[in-house]
Amino acid sequence: MKRISRLAELGWVLDEHILSVPHTLHALLLSADGLAVTLSGDLDRAVADRMAATVSGMQSLSQAATEFADGEDDVWELTMMKYRGSFIFVCAVDPVTYLAVSASKDVDVEAVGFAMEKMTDRLGHELAIPARSAGGASS
Repeated sequence: MKRISRLAELGWVLDEHILSVPHTLHALLLSADGLAVTLSGDLDRAVADRMAATVSGMQSLSQAATEFADGEDDVWELTMMKYRGSFIFVCAVDPVTYLAVSASKDVDVEAVGFAMEKMTDRLGHELAIPARSAGGASS
């Protein structure tokens, strides 16, 4: 539980590494089962909790769609959703930790992807959320 508490204090990492990309809006580190752990400084906790649950479901659906891409044994890495005025990007930090980023339509998609990949490559081990037991306690 101490590791999750420490991770909750690392919102500045998301601010510095992700929100420094022009036109990004929010960033969120979450567990595979939909627990919002670290959020960018401007993101409301209630919104983060709802988005963590939503993003967890998006990831599950994306993984299930590998069959359509002839990649039944592939491991999911990234999902991007485009709306009329915005984007949502979700990537794997590790098998049980995801990073979600929202951005306006004016964002440089490549720059966001690069920032997400760079942050997870450099800090992925530090940002990894410990697997929770069936009772919800962390190891």
